[in-house]
Amino acid sequence: MENFPLHPFRKPKKLKNGKEIHVWYYYYINNAGKKIQKRCTGCQNRAEAESFVRAIPRPADIAEPFSLPTPADIKIKDIAGPMFTPGSAHLSRRQQLGKSTEFETMLINRRFIKIIIETWGDRRLESLEAAEVSTFLFQRERSGSWKNSFIQILNKVFEEAAWYKIKAPKLPLPTFARHSKKADIFTTVELNEIFKVENFPSFALYAFFLVSLSGGLRLGEARAIRTKQIILEKKALIVDGFCKKDGRRTVYNKAGTAEEPKLRAVFLPSKTIDILKKQIEESGAGLEDYVFTTSGGLPFRAEYVQNVFYKVLQKIGLIPLPQKSAVQSKAEGRGKQTRKKEKPPDGRKLVPHSLRYTYISRMRREVSAETLLKMTGHNSVEMIDYYTRPVLDSFLLSLPGVEKATENLFT
Repeated sequence: MENFPLHPFRKPKKLKNGKEIHVWYYYYINNAGKKIQKRCTGCQNRAEAESFVRAIPRPADIAEPFSLPTPADIKIKDIAGPMFTPGSAHLSRRQQLGKSTEFETMLINRRFIKIIIETWGDRRLESLEAAEVSTFLFQRERSGSWKNSFIQILNKVFEEAAWYKIKAPKLPLPTFARHSKKADIFTTVELNEIFKVENFPSFALYAFFLVSLSGGLRLGEARAIRTKQIILEKKALIVDGFCKKDGRRTVYNKAGTAEEPKLRAVFLPSKTIDILKKQIEESGAGLEDYVFTTSGGLPFRAEYVQNVFYKVLQKIGLIPLPQKSAVQSKAEGRGKQTRKKEKPPDGRKLVPHSLRYTYISRMRREVSAETLLKMTGHNSVEMIDYYTRPVLDSFLLSLPGVEKATENLFT
């Protein structure tokens, strides 16, 4: 399968009778950078799907492996063209260097590559000047974050040029300001209003957001919780991966890799441990099962939990109910949902990630910054093997005062 451009994957499909099944497909990226998806006929598991795609000839819209032009003829499109594409030497090097090769990341990077090729593809890399790139970016109505990402990918093109025996130093480009507002935190009164079981569609969703706050978890980390991560007698949770938007679970935390997962542990308040016990008992989740799932046994979808959270904030009056416009009313008539989320009257940014900010702010009252970094995943920590309890015990002992501070989280 290595370097082969077809990638099998599984996704749920709902039948006419309402039953949900899982079907195997495969995808590839064509020369235009478009994702093509097709069915793996008759496949019941990954082994069969992989065997199925091995037998498929190279699709007509994927070129044969890239052949190097002579140095004198090499242009920016020759260097950038194969970058971040399945089967390319560039992607193979990234894999061997332990850098991300996730499909979503590669797809985003290809969008930047496409712009670079469309703008300067027929130029030699050495002819590109900082002033023209900066002018190009100043004239684009995009965020500072987008422009900085564009510069990062352009720099990757300069790095790739070394493999073509082209010596072109990176351009001295400016870093653009980021104006996105950070999430605000909740007050004690607001937390008490939010965390009432009756505010949520189900007990599972109440427990989901409670553990998100109690452990300072990202939503993807909370969606990925399996029963075996919860060490009840220690009142601790091992954070060992997260769910992507498409439901796939990683074996590493944010900024980590499979080789260096950057796992961490957090204490949980007694209240949250009791709620988790009840959720596990009611759901019947086994050690390897997800704690928070849909009726089909899959982790909660990211969009779903976000919408639930906003509705809770609207229910208790922290966020106004969205006003219907003429466009909205017309769209609803077609069965579409186009309501825009309203902002709180006081101008705060209250989003699901506010729970993580609230956790950090409150824990900081009693815990040192160094200790808190270990618990939130903002710093490298030793990998924790939760099957080796002495290792877990040692790690938890290295978090002085944290258990007491955790119990005071809601006060």
